[in-house]
Amino acid sequence: MVDGFGSEVERRRFALGLVGDGVGIGEAARRVGRSRRWLSKWKQRSESGEGIEDRSRTPHVSPATTPEEVVGLVLAYRDRLENDPVASIGGLSILAAMERDGIDPVPSLRTIERVLTRAGRTRPHPKRIRSSVPVLPLPKVGSIPGVWQQADWVQDRYLQGGIVFNSLQVCDVGSQGITAGQYQRRTVLNAVTFLIETAWSTLSIPHAISIDNAFVKTTHRNNPWTLWARACLFFGVEVIVSPPGELGWTNTAEAANNLWQDRTIGRHHFGSIDELTHYSNLACDWFNTQRPILDPTTCGTRYPAELINQHRHQLRWPPPTTITDHLDHKGRLHIPLTQGRITYLRRVEDETILIARTRWSTPNLTDGTLVTASITTGDATLTIQHQGQPLTTHPYPIKHPIKEPYYTPTPNSLLPHAGTMSWRS
Repeated sequence: MVDGFGSEVERRRFALGLVGDGVGIGEAARRVGRSRRWLSKWKQRSESGEGIEDRSRTPHVSPATTPEEVVGLVLAYRDRLENDPVASIGGLSILAAMERDGIDPVPSLRTIERVLTRAGRTRPHPKRIRSSVPVLPLPKVGSIPGVWQQADWVQDRYLQGGIVFNSLQVCDVGSQGITAGQYQRRTVLNAVTFLIETAWSTLSIPHAISIDNAFVKTTHRNNPWTLWARACLFFGVEVIVSPPGELGWTNTAEAANNLWQDRTIGRHHFGSIDELTHYSNLACDWFNTQRPILDPTTCGTRYPAELINQHRHQLRWPPPTTITDHLDHKGRLHIPLTQGRITYLRRVEDETILIARTRWSTPNLTDGTLVTASITTGDATLTIQHQGQPLTTHPYPIKHPIKEPYYTPTPNSLLPHAGTMSWRS
């Protein structure tokens, strides 16, 4: 039995009967759980005299047909995933769902995809435009959680009634885990609260986090010490700041933004931020626990949450407190400046780079050259490097007392061309 039909042939016959009774093709296809394209194909074959039986797609010398019970099982799982408001519905997701349910034996991925194609249950893949962004000197972390994370905002989207909202995504590069939080305003307090109480409680505290310049932008000269930067340094996290206006430096977070939008605001209309947050939490839970994004042959699992749990005892986690424990009577959060490092990626312009509204000299480098500039709070210095080689070190004005962090930061920058440490699996 396949969704109430004895076989796929019976389903086709029933759908064609509806069309013969005057029901539109689109409506008839919907009633039998198939696409308009699927029904149009079988209508054309029926009218041409070919019949509605499956054509053989294999050589006669070695025919290999998929048993009807396997076809029915694959399509039933496809229907179940399609009814999930946030799930993926491709062949690999079907295979993974069967594995989780203990189906034995599980059909091969090629068999599943063949069944979907023959049943007209595939969707066209969007054409991807090849990026013109050059290969970036990004670190390699392998399938290791808690090493490198990226943060990015989905900015100024609108709910029903014109309600504006922003969504902050924090992603772990090694595990591919995703977290997201929605707010009406992009405030640093909202971002820090989400970082500590949600993102790091789910993904663990990383050794480094990549962001764009909005997270460290202040109106004060020589002062990149926003609450976000202070919170990261306090927990021993290196802050890595992308070059202004350039894409690709937080590509994991950018991809997560696109995925999150596709599964939430791209599929549904929401009347409030609370309603959106509910679906967002469903999506992130699916991304982390049921999206088969990892290679089990290299890390033992398909799922980010399982990989993080495997490494749980080796990872760093926030203390059992909340942001509200550290707010003053006016709701202001105070985080001391601690020992640590904030690393900027910058392009040379007129033999200088711009950091926190101040220009620093980079002699003998042509415009557009990529350099890194690391501010080390412990010794109040800024060191500029090019291709891993130090160019110059400047004293950096830090007026605040420097305290010990909660977690000790790593001695070298995550970026291979900024220091000597490179995290690889």
